[in-house]
Amino acid sequence: MNAVTLEIVRDLRNEPFEPERVMAAVREMVHTWDYGPRSRRHVISDTAAILTNTSAQECISLRQWWLTAEERCTVSEGRALVLGRFVQPTWRFIASARIPQWIAPLPDDDPLSQMWSRLTAACEQIGWASPQGRRRATITAMRLMIHRDYDRLAQLTDTDLRIPERGANGTDILDAALCRLGIFERSPRRGTTRHHARPPRTIADLVDARVPQPFRSVTEDYMTAYSQRISNNYSTIRTKIRSLAYFWTYLTEEHPEVDQCRQILPHHAREFVPWALMTARSVQRSTETKGTDDRTTTYDWMTDIRSFFTDLCTWGTEPGSPLAQYMPIVVPLTTHDLNRGGFAAARARTAARMTATVMDLNREIPNIRAFALRRWHEASAQLTSTPNEKTAIKEERNRFWDWALLELLLTSGLRVEEASELTTLDVLKRQLPDGRIYYLLHIKPSKYDRARVIPIGDGLGRVIAEIASHVKGFYRTNSVPACDRRDSTSKTQSPTAPYLLQGAGHPSAMSVQTIHQRLQNLSLAAGATHADGTPLRLCPHDCRRVFATEQLNNNTPVHVIAALLGHAGLDTVMIYAKLYPDTVIDGYRAAMRGLYTDIYDVDALKAPTADEWAAFTVSCNLRDMGTHVCALPAGEHCSRGLVCLGCHHAQPKKSAATVFRRMIASHTRSLNKARIIGEPAGQIAARELEVERLRSALRRAEELNDDVATALESVS
Repeated sequence: MNAVTLEIVRDLRNEPFEPERVMAAVREMVHTWDYGPRSRRHVISDTAAILTNTSAQECISLRQWWLTAEERCTVSEGRALVLGRFVQPTWRFIASARIPQWIAPLPDDDPLSQMWSRLTAACEQIGWASPQGRRRATITAMRLMIHRDYDRLAQLTDTDLRIPERGANGTDILDAALCRLGIFERSPRRGTTRHHARPPRTIADLVDARVPQPFRSVTEDYMTAYSQRISNNYSTIRTKIRSLAYFWTYLTEEHPEVDQCRQILPHHAREFVPWALMTARSVQRSTETKGTDDRTTTYDWMTDIRSFFTDLCTWGTEPGSPLAQYMPIVVPLTTHDLNRGGFAAARARTAARMTATVMDLNREIPNIRAFALRRWHEASAQLTSTPNEKTAIKEERNRFWDWALLELLLTSGLRVEEASELTTLDVLKRQLPDGRIYYLLHIKPSKYDRARVIPIGDGLGRVIAEIASHVKGFYRTNSVPACDRRDSTSKTQSPTAPYLLQGAGHPSAMSVQTIHQRLQNLSLAAGATHADGTPLRLCPHDCRRVFATEQLNNNTPVHVIAALLGHAGLDTVMIYAKLYPDTVIDGYRAAMRGLYTDIYDVDALKAPTADEWAAFTVSCNLRDMGTHVCALPAGEHCSRGLVCLGCHHAQPKKSAATVFRRMIASHTRSLNKARIIGEPAGQIAARELEVERLRSALRRAEELNDDVATALESVS
């Protein structure tokens, strides 16, 4: 069927509907298809049934007739009309058609037959796709071509690929094939990216969607000024508009007489607190506080509202400011209002939860790291023994990315958005004056719109090298290929670049949501728990907290940590970093020795003797745990349940070194036996951790000098 025939058939759609004329054209076309006599009779009889059994108004066109007839038409009855392009079916109709059986009898000059052959060849070149996936991709493409009434593959667009519902329909493979054919001038995209690839809404659209009518103008004018003066970050603007929308909604419900911003008085704003507390119970994001009386969500709203009125009264005083018409008589909310209603206590509870989380993380992260590494090594060994098994290939790829994402975030302290934006171009090579080479990692602007560079240490360098090698192996190329990436926060398209985090099962950049999900599943699989026994769900920002805590406890200066994390001030660092008692003591002693060596003699700063320690510990009442003493005061709750060897509070005794050696030998034998009988990876990782804890305890015991060892032995 050539282009002239198609044009004639399409013109027939708009002419008055005459069943006999349409049937004659169908009969003529079906005779050109490669059907046997019996199949041809069935196709013609099915078409005649729908044409003759459906009533039509006089002078109605074929197109209008099909709009009503399609609902009563079966797929077999409409087959000839659809394949002959007499009608244009809906997606619901064509989605149930058996496309391979439909396309097979078409002549070679039919556009559908030609596109089927071309697309099949393109899909065969996609190495990561399965045979079933390639076939689904070709079928989906043909359905889209028929549904959209296209004659060329080049007519397909990104919007067309969003028509099929998300699922196993081959659209990801179809996207990659169209990119390979040069129809899409970009790298392949995943279904999640395609379906979420909506442009960011304007400030006016965001305001119209949430803000009541009387307060839309002031909100739009203020947010426009805010985006020009403070930040145009899409997420920030959307959050502020949401907070203001709650306040305006409260005013329209509780104080309908107030329909202008100038009329708002302090008592109006203060009465917002109980309303907000009630509303916040159902919209809190945290699963720990949702449905409770915690007030942090309300506090966030009030902070945004307070800054709105402060900015309004400041910017409105400028000459010619459009905000002058909205200025209230006084600022309705003060800082004192933000500290009432239990907000300070709620913030304290939030800080306490974060502290507890950091403590849990420092206990569980070694287990999770060991588990991730063990699982990856086991999957690699399985792949080596069965290199062509697709299940083994997929398993090794998944286990690698679990390990790589965890190690990348733990060794760099990056925000998840910053990690997802890393490219091979961000690895900078520098040379010192003495000729030594060192490497830096360039971090793109994110939260504060400021770029930074951090040094690449051995651990971070190894992870980056492993990721680059894995990505090149996935694509079978000599370099990390460039691909497209969409920023889910700003809802904009990022530049095409060789992103590090790509190729995790599909040739596309990894999304922030994927990183979140992988880390959470990893921690659950490793059996990590909080102190109360509930499952610990690891998130990317938890890795950032662990990084900050480890750096601080390893005596890294606070201002250096702030630079590594990209913080504007030092206070934010202390939110993440939690000091442990032994860190405080060791740091204090080192500082005192450095400060007072020139003032006091060496004897004044020497370590205490056994008698001095004994006199000091009389009033301390430390726990004597047999092989060690515990620095946690007696009577205090121990979150570890007195399982102490991995705890910072425990100090092993030197006299227990022999006991530790026997325990190491016993645990090592149990570990070797567990490996032989094939215990699960998580249990083996836990056994390895116990051996390491015993070795650490032995080292700490042997490092004690005689005076301190004697003092510890005297504790009872």
